[in-house]
Amino acid sequence: MERSELNAAVRDLLVAACGSSEALADGVDLIESGLLDSLALITLLDGLEDLGIFISPTQADRNAFRTLDGILALCQSFACLS
Repeated sequence: MERSELNAAVRDLLVAACGSSEALADGVDLIESGLLDSLALITLLDGLEDLGIFISPTQADRNAFRTLDGILALCQSFACLS
């Protein structure tokens, strides 16, 4: 999977998990805003597994999930990109 494909897939998963495209807004703190609650996080992690990206919540700093950019960086570090 190429980086651009991964980014698009992660964006789609994040919107679906959070239930709002507001999750893609610049500078929004997903956790503090309540967009990424515990259920949304599990939904996101499950969707990432479907893409072959396995991230255990204990493997990543919770702060990595605060922003879209943080999530994208985390996913890129766990993904095999071509």
